[in-house]
Amino acid sequence: MTGKRRAKTESSGSYMPVKRVTLCFNKMVMQQPELGKRLTALRKERNLTQEELVEKSHVSVRTIQRIEAGEVLPRVSTIRIILNALGEDYESFLTTNQVMGTPKTNLPTANHNNLLIAVIAGALYLIAEIILGTLDILWMEGGRNWGFRMNATYITLTCVMVVAYIFFARGFIALSNVFENTLLKVAAYLLMIGTLASAVLDVSTLSVESFETIWIPYALLAVIMGAISIVFGMALIQLQDGMGELSRIAGILEIVLGCILVTVVLFFVSYIILIPATVLEIIILYRGYEYLSKPTEPTPQLG
Repeated sequence: MTGKRRAKTESSGSYMPVKRVTLCFNKMVMQQPELGKRLTALRKERNLTQEELVEKSHVSVRTIQRIEAGEVLPRVSTIRIILNALGEDYESFLTTNQVMGTPKTNLPTANHNNLLIAVIAGALYLIAEIILGTLDILWMEGGRNWGFRMNATYITLTCVMVVAYIFFARGFIALSNVFENTLLKVAAYLLMIGTLASAVLDVSTLSVESFETIWIPYALLAVIMGAISIVFGMALIQLQDGMGELSRIAGILEIVLGCILVTVVLFFVSYIILIPATVLEIIILYRGYEYLSKPTEPTPQLG
């Protein structure tokens, strides 16, 4: 994105600041505000309002407004999503009225079946996490000598939770590939590792009689997981261009969750935020599954 330049309006003869930004695709060059004008024309040709385009693409209305106004240069993945919702081929859109051609490439895709598995795994993870959280409270308040059966039940649930979370997090790795969100991918991998470390700590301390002897590793783990949750929340907010307002809300909840964990003393309050945040994340993954499952239908090119 270049700096602001001054453009003279034809109607009034006055000057106004205009940002001129450029979208490069191999040897193809498209600039703002030209990109925004063409997207606006295509939307109107399809007889869609901005709000209807939001419903079809899950891109936030504010983002669409700014793109059409030429205020921002969106990511390539965001343009692909908008064009897909408008029924327009990305390469055809770029090559229309352009002199130079470009090799054909496909929309970044992820196995939509993996996203569906992630949705199911997310629900299973949430159920297991709620049960384990309840058992943790009982363990702390009602005695710490459960016996073989209760220990076996807790360990089994912990294993189910870890496996479910790994498949759940893989869904966000898939979305990170579609929407070119490296931060989301890194955060998802870190959360996998952190969840596994938390499970190992939980299982290894089942036989501990005094919580005072294990609070230091739990405090350290809470700080680490809190920091990762904050990064994950930031990545989800970046995802809102592709997955809509729910992604921004989930990101904010994750950041709040991370801040609570970092305080350590409010550790158990985190469950209040964890549940709605996870539910929203499951919905986001399902929307991603729906998006990748949609067939792209060829439509006439703009002249």
